[in-house]
Amino acid sequence: MSALNPRRIALIGFGEVGTTLAAGLMAIGGYEITTYDILLDDPARGAAMREKARALKVEPCGAAAEAAAGAQIVISAVTAASSRSVAEGAAQFLKPEQFFLDLNSVSPETKRASAAAIGGKARYVEAAVMAPIAPYGLKVPMSLGGKHAAALKALLDPADMALTVVATEIGRASAIKMCRSIMIKGIEALAVECLMAARHYGVEDEILASLERTYPAIGWEKQMGYLVSRCVEHGRRRAAEMRESADTVAETGLEPLMASAIAMRQDWVADRVAEDPSLKKSPESAWRETIDRIRPGTRVQARKAAP
Repeated sequence: MSALNPRRIALIGFGEVGTTLAAGLMAIGGYEITTYDILLDDPARGAAMREKARALKVEPCGAAAEAAAGAQIVISAVTAASSRSVAEGAAQFLKPEQFFLDLNSVSPETKRASAAAIGGKARYVEAAVMAPIAPYGLKVPMSLGGKHAAALKALLDPADMALTVVATEIGRASAIKMCRSIMIKGIEALAVECLMAARHYGVEDEILASLERTYPAIGWEKQMGYLVSRCVEHGRRRAAEMRESADTVAETGLEPLMASAIAMRQDWVADRVAEDPSLKKSPESAWRETIDRIRPGTRVQARKAAP
């Protein structure tokens, strides 16, 4: 392999995270971005993904090894279920001078297993994305862990990303992310379940007024729209992440009752969206309509429907 190019970055996975990072890096200029995603091989979706990559001036490749060739940094941004297998596959072609940045939202044990799979084949760094990536873009806060984390941060400093090294050991950054996710994804799931029941009984306005009195700084009308939209837009991915959070809790010896329930509700919402994909187009401000479309039945209390 020729000398590695510090401005060449390979993305394994070209979903929301991959495309957002690619767009930000290409906007800065001076970077070469390659990508491989299993959907590139999909007869139904591959052409659209290749077009999206080319629109961002990203080179789509036929295999992960092809994308990684010559890149100083290889970023794994795939589904939680694929995280470990992607690391195991990358170990077959990575070089010791390359960095393997694992962005996936998985448990500390899964990150440690991925690090072990990479071994000395490359410089493994775990990352935890600590906020929704869409509003932040390249500035999304990320926590880094591993003995190579500081070196990777220095390499990416010219991109002015919001990277913080939190540990030299693998697992700590992911523990922060997974434990936080129980709260964040849990609030989303609670909002959906609360509002579905409240709409059934026609009491959502009273609920919001009560919440406003208790927590006046939140702005519940707008916040409910945001919380519902996150479940609708990303429910399946959030459910997978919550199963990793459940594993994180279980690794402590505690039964993950709440994390498991959150995963189930997020998956339930994702099932409704799969039945009606147009739900993803609903504006946040129309959360009442969205709730009515996903909840079982459509009955609202008579007093609510009366003129």
